[in-house]
Amino acid sequence: MGLFANAAKQVKAETAGKFAPLELDEINVQAIFNRCLAKKDTMSIARSQLFLINMGYGGNEDVPIHFDKDLLLKNKRNIEYLYGQLYSVHAGTHSTVDQSIESFSKTYLGNNWTREQAHILKLLYLGATSELPINIPFSKERNDTTRISRHITPTLSPKDPAFPAWWEAHRAEWEG
Repeated sequence: MGLFANAAKQVKAETAGKFAPLELDEINVQAIFNRCLAKKDTMSIARSQLFLINMGYGGNEDVPIHFDKDLLLKNKRNIEYLYGQLYSVHAGTHSTVDQSIESFSKTYLGNNWTREQAHILKLLYLGATSELPINIPFSKERNDTTRISRHITPTLSPKDPAFPAWWEAHRAEWEG
């Protein structure tokens, strides 16, 4: 089965009501981002902004992204699971881990899940709504976000050799 087919199968399992852990990668982030984007007929909008004027950014950077609130909430567990694979989440909320945009490209294994800033931004926008307040807007002066929600718990990649044992211990938390 191809890479896109596997990602589609995992995403389909989530939308069918059964949670399936997703790998933090470009394909999964892109799929969730596209699925959650607001359409012309979207009734309930969730607004996301990362670069606010009052945080030092200019008008060209202060662009909101609009998501379908219902679809965003249906994908909440997947988004939280993807964030849980970030290095900064595993390092802990009281660490001195860099929270710059670039730091969100690193997984807990120390690998880059992407080298494309566009994919990092898609993940960050998904987590910057009032419905999913995972991260807060960035400060231009500090070039970072000061917080990732304490409710995001560390998760493992399904490709990690330690995943099967970890998943058995944590499955109820994610499927419940």
